[in-house]
Amino acid sequence: MKKLTYFASFLAIITFFLSCTSFPEAKKESPEINEVPPNSNFKIVLPENHTTGYIWQLKQDYDPTVISQINEVWHGNDKGIYFNLSALAIGQTTLTFISRKYRDTADIKHFIVKIGGN
Repeated sequence: MKKLTYFASFLAIITFFLSCTSFPEAKKESPEINEVPPNSNFKIVLPENHTTGYIWQLKQDYDPTVISQINEVWHGNDKGIYFNLSALAIGQTTLTFISRKYRDTADIKHFIVKIGGN
């Protein structure tokens, strides 16, 4: 019985991690609009090489009633960082990502996300 509990826990953890990486990707930068269905998850992938010291951060200026940040997962210098997000309600908001090292800003990217509806 104990082995079955461990196996079920392991399976749940693997399923969670696989589901995080299989979210559809929003790729269009502003002024283009990314359309996402309500009550769904999606990701934005940005290149991030830790040997340079620059990292991407999501600025907290988006509408939290429309989108919620689930987590951010770094997948290595070749794949970059995945920002996993959840579409909460119908609406539109802009996500601002800043690449910085300490206080030095190297790049800024904007992604407009429209949830549901026309």
